[in-house]
Amino acid sequence: MTPTPLLNILTENKLNGNNYKEWKSNLIIILSCEKLKIVLDTKCPPTTQADARKHRQESDEIARCYMLVCVTNTLYKQVESYKTAKSNLDKLEDMFGGQATLAR
Repeated sequence: MTPTPLLNILTENKLNGNNYKEWKSNLIIILSCEKLKIVLDTKCPPTTQADARKHRQESDEIARCYMLVCVTNTLYKQVESYKTAKSNLDKLEDMFGGQATLAR
């Protein structure tokens, strides 16, 4: 993954357990800009659509990697076994989704 100014936002503000809402907001912005947010919003195409499925899996792996490099080492160990970006985000949502939004 090539570092971009947008990705720097996540790497400089890694998810640490106290900043989930802000981290998730930044993640969604970056995945949207990189045209990867679709992996969070749609299911993988059926095996009969091999090219679309392969592209979706590649996009999912990139999105998953973005997420994994942008969490603390402790959190990484808790979510690394989840194989898709959506399952990673679901796990993190279960862990931190109830946090109050921080005032800016």
